[in-house]
Amino acid sequence: MKYRDLIQFNPIETIIQLTSADDAAKEKELVRSYVMSDDMAERLNYSLLSQLKLTEVIDNKGVLLIGNYGTGKSHLMSLVSAVAHDAAYLDDVQNEKFAEFAKVIAGRFEVKRVEIGSVQMSLRNIFFTVVKEDLAKRGIAFDFPEETEIINNKGTLINMMELFATKYHDKGYLVVVDELLDYLAGRTDLELRRDLGFMRELGEIVKTSRLRIICGLQEKLFDNPNFSFVSESLQRVSERYEQVLLTKEDTAYVVSERILKKTPEQRAWIREHLQPYTSLFSNMYENLEEYVRLFPIHPSYIDVFNKIYIAENRQILKNISDNIR
Repeated sequence: MKYRDLIQFNPIETIIQLTSADDAAKEKELVRSYVMSDDMAERLNYSLLSQLKLTEVIDNKGVLLIGNYGTGKSHLMSLVSAVAHDAAYLDDVQNEKFAEFAKVIAGRFEVKRVEIGSVQMSLRNIFFTVVKEDLAKRGIAFDFPEETEIINNKGTLINMMELFATKYHDKGYLVVVDELLDYLAGRTDLELRRDLGFMRELGEIVKTSRLRIICGLQEKLFDNPNFSFVSESLQRVSERYEQVLLTKEDTAYVVSERILKKTPEQRAWIREHLQPYTSLFSNMYENLEEYVRLFPIHPSYIDVFNKIYIAENRQILKNISDNIR
C-alpha cells in the first residue's frame, strides 16, 4: 500500500492574496476550501463575528486578525468578507457551526478589501483614498479634507458613513485590510504615532456607526518590542480592537482536514498500522488519534516548524504540502 492510498492529498499551491477574493469565481472557491474546527468556529463567533454584527450592538470594536504566514489569515478574511457580502455563500461554508453563527452578518455588508504595499502615504490617506475610489464606483461622491484642515478624523468618518447610508440604508460597510504590520514597521516614529492615532479613531467610530474594520497582522502588534517607544499609543489602540489569534491548533486542523484528509476507512488502516509502535514514541499511545489525523506528518513537526516560521516568516502549510507531494 502506498501513501496516496491512505490520504486524500489536497495541496496548497500558493499563499492567498486577500484581494483575489474580488473575483467572484475565486471568492466562491476560497469559501469552499477553508476548513476550521468546531472549537475555532466557537472562538470566531465570540471574538470576531460579535464585533461585526449590526444588531444588538453594545460596544463593538475593530478586529485584528493575527496569524503568521501560512496560517490562513488572508484566507479567513476572504471567507468572512465573502459571507458578509453575500448570504448565498453560507451554503459553501464547510463548518456547519460557523455557517450558523455567520448568519448574523451574512449579506449585511458592502465590502472593500485592501492590501497595503510598501508605500509612503499615511494610513489615514490610504484609507480615505481607497474608500473614495470604492464609493465613486458605487455612485457616491465622497471627498476628504487635508489633514491640516481638521481637528480629528471622526467627523470625516461620520460624514462618509452618512453618504454611504443614502444608498445602502440597511447595510454596513466592511473594510478589510491585510499586511498591516509590514506597512507600520516601515514608518518613522512620528508617522507611526499618527497612523496609530488614526487606527484608534477607526476603532472608536465602529461603535457608533455601521462601519466595521478587520485588519490582518503577521504577529501581535501590541507585544512587538520594535514598537515599545509608542507603547502609550498602542495601549489606546488596543482598547478599541479585539485581537483574534490563529493558533498552532488551527494550523494542525488545516493540515489534517485539508492537506491530509482521510476517509474513516483510511483512518482505520493507519490506526492499525501505528498501534504496534505506540510504545516507541513519547505520548503516542495517549494521542494516537492525533497521529492518525496528521499521518504521515509527526505532530511535533508542526510544533518545531511553527517556531522556525515565526522567526523567519516562512509558509508552514505550503512547506508541508510540498514535502507530502
